[in-house]
Amino acid sequence: MPGSTSNSGARRRAPRSCGGGGNEKGFLRELRELISAVVAQIAVTLGISARSRPIYELSDEQKKRLHALAMRALVKYDGSKIEHTDALRALWSLAFGRDEEFPSDGKSERWKEMGWQGNSPETDFRGAGFMALENLVWFGENRPDTFRAIKDKAHGRRSEFEYPFAVAGVNLTFSLVELCEIQKEAPTTAAGMFFAQLLEKEEHTFEILYAFLFEALDREWLAFSGATYMDFPKIFASTKEKFMSALHDARTLEEVGRCLNENGRRHATKS
Repeated sequence: MPGSTSNSGARRRAPRSCGGGGNEKGFLRELRELISAVVAQIAVTLGISARSRPIYELSDEQKKRLHALAMRALVKYDGSKIEHTDALRALWSLAFGRDEEFPSDGKSERWKEMGWQGNSPETDFRGAGFMALENLVWFGENRPDTFRAIKDKAHGRRSEFEYPFAVAGVNLTFSLVELCEIQKEAPTTAAGMFFAQLLEKEEHTFEILYAFLFEALDREWLAFSGATYMDFPKIFASTKEKFMSALHDARTLEEVGRCLNENGRRHATKS
């Protein structure tokens, strides 16, 4: 994998099935890695080891791409910027069709049909900022069929009180920034380092993982038969847990999606 790591940060274990498994030797090896990482972190904290050497070392390209993502995550939505309003127009077209005229002031009750809380998405971006809008637009432009199916709740038996598509998307952006440790100086977990390695190979890793996570959330929702919006926090937390498990088990970006799919099918079968 690109980027060197210290002994405590050696990533990419032997292949194993998604969601668990592995032999006794694999377990012991991972236990040693965990202990080494904890000891190294304690040493750094106490000042007994060189502070200039992090547990996970990044390549120059990984640093560059992580920094670019971190800067994007800090940008707030600003309706006075053409780039931002153009993105909002693009989202409108993706959600309602190109023939539907965009409201002159950007406000419309139709936004609520997409799962925004008010007549303008601006008030819902909150901590996820402009990046949340960018992710939804990327999702709609690059995964149009999946975007529409989830937005329109086209698959499965649905509750009378469905989770709001748009607000869920904002929460996914915010959570993915945290789970992938984008705003940290350097990765502190194996999952964070794996994300950096994926990002070096594929510039749109964050957006692809966002799409995977949105699909996984919808599958998880359907697996909880009869779920209502009151169940959303629990389902959202379960989805994030499965996502972290997929990052742990996978060795490529494609395997992350496959692991999420397998975990979703396994859950649906048990339910």
